[in-house]
Amino acid sequence: MTVWKIVSWEPRPFEAPRSELGRFDPERAGLPPTSVDAAAKYVAEHRTARPWLTMADTASPEALRIIAALDAGGGHGHIRHEGWVTEEASMRRAAYREDPAQLDPEKRSLGIDGLGANDRPHRCRTTSTRITGPDAFATAFARGAEHPKVREALDMPFDPDGKPGEVTVPIADLLGPDSHRYCTGWRLEPVDGSMKDAQTNRNAWLVARAEGRNAVVPEPQARPVPTFEGGVITFLFARNDAEQRYEIVTMFPRPAATADDQSGIN
Repeated sequence: MTVWKIVSWEPRPFEAPRSELGRFDPERAGLPPTSVDAAAKYVAEHRTARPWLTMADTASPEALRIIAALDAGGGHGHIRHEGWVTEEASMRRAAYREDPAQLDPEKRSLGIDGLGANDRPHRCRTTSTRITGPDAFATAFARGAEHPKVREALDMPFDPDGKPGEVTVPIADLLGPDSHRYCTGWRLEPVDGSMKDAQTNRNAWLVARAEGRNAVVPEPQARPVPTFEGGVITFLFARNDAEQRYEIVTMFPRPAATADDQSGIN
């Protein structure tokens, strides 16, 4: 893929609200209680098998505590939508459905999900996005978990056959007026102005590649999301059947809707 040049992205400093993050109670978001010391130990023990935990190297201790709790709790937002995911990996997820959570290179190239069972195909609709650093990610999560709309979802009476719908909160509400500067992403390139046709062609191209034959459709392309100004953070929920409650299973930035992309992100 050579249509869009992948440039080196320079991290933008984010001043973490460390006192606020230090007061955050992970249990309010259905996560295991975690201290700063226990979080550092968790990262040290698991970083080889779970390389996304290398994000802790640049995190404040308070953000590291939240990220360790997220990882231990089973949510995957930090695995697919935080700054350990490179710009190239984000682009390849949008173009080829390659899951950055899949650590086996061969399986990743075949579009196999890194977090699901039975080698199921990885899903990525049209856009792959990330928050570009652990302090910003942890801040968005902590503030989001206390946002009234998210709390309403988390505090709903438990239904063993259902779960809350997605909740969106403006990025600026969670990370401040310049918060869009801490998000990047890549979007599938439309085919003749149609995102639906682009997804159809992508599916056909990926099947052909997996079967070792030449595709009859062009190789899928992806382009950078130009801006996240006016965008939102999307929160998705899952059931915790053992504890009969709901929890945040993932969160990610979503750019403002455009005419060629109404089908979302995951």
